[in-house]
Amino acid sequence: LFGADMPKGDLNVTKIVVSDELRAKHKLKPHHEHLSFDCVDCHQNQGDDPSKFKAIGDAGCLSCHKSKKLLADRLKFMDTLKANPHNSVHDGPNLYCDECHNEHKESTNMCSECHAHEVPQWMGVTP
Repeated sequence: LFGADMPKGDLNVTKIVVSDELRAKHKLKPHHEHLSFDCVDCHQNQGDDPSKFKAIGDAGCLSCHKSKKLLADRLKFMDTLKANPHNSVHDGPNLYCDECHNEHKESTNMCSECHAHEVPQWMGVTP
C-alpha cells in the first residue's frame, strides 16, 4: 500500500487533516474504506490542503493495482461472458482507469452503453 514504508508517528511528517465535510463529499469506495485508506494514501505529494487534491490518474491506481495486464488476468473469469473490460477487444489495456472507475462517485459500466440489451447479465454500475 501507499506509504507502507513510512514509520507511523514520525514527528517530521506534517499531519494532514481532512474535514468531515470534505470526507462526506468525497466518499471512498467500500472496498478501499474497508482497507482503512485515507485521502493521503492515494493523494501523496499533493500538498497539505485536501481541498486542492487532484485526480491521481493511472499511475496512482497502478501503484497498488500493479498493471493493467495483471488486472485483466485476475478478472479472466469474466471472459466466459465476454464481459471483462480489462481484456476488451475495443480498448482493453489502453483504457484509462477513470474512464470506468471513479473513487468518489458511481463508476460507469461503459460496456453497457452498447451491449446492455445483448447480454443483460453483464455487470451493472458498481457502487
